[in-house]
Amino acid sequence: MSDAGRRAEDRWLISEALSKYVWGYDEGDFALLADSFTEDAVAFGKVANTDLGWGPMKGRAEIVSTLSAIRAGQTDQRRHCVSNFLFDELGPNRARVRCTLTLVATERGVPRLVSGGWYRCVLVKESQVWRIAEQEALLDSPF
Repeated sequence: MSDAGRRAEDRWLISEALSKYVWGYDEGDFALLADSFTEDAVAFGKVANTDLGWGPMKGRAEIVSTLSAIRAGQTDQRRHCVSNFLFDELGPNRARVRCTLTLVATERGVPRLVSGGWYRCVLVKESQVWRIAEQEALLDSPF
C-alpha cells in the first residue's frame, strides 16, 4: 500500500476508534467503549467558562467505570455526534486529532440539544488497532 493509502486508511480507522467510543457510551455497550481506549489512557474535560469538570480518569478501567456510572444516572437516550475531524499529527503509530461534538438527547419522544463542544485526542496504534490514549473534552454548556 502506498503511503497516501496507508494514511487514508489510518484516518478512517482513527475515526472508527472515536465512533466506538460514542456508540459504546450511547448504547451502554461498555465493552465497545473500553475497546476504544488504551489500558493506560487518560480522559478529562470541562465545561467552558465554568469551574465544572471531570477527571482526570486514569486507565481504561476507571474511565469505563466512571462513564458507566454517569450513563446509569441519565434517563434520556444520548447521541454523541462527532464530526469535522482535523488531524494535527498522523504518524505510523501515533496521531493527534480534533473533532467537534454535538450532543443530543431524546426523552419521552422529545429530542433536545444538550450541548456542543469538542474532543482533542491522542491515539496510538496497538497491534494494528488505533485506540485513544488521551482524551480531552470541552463542552459549551453543562450536560
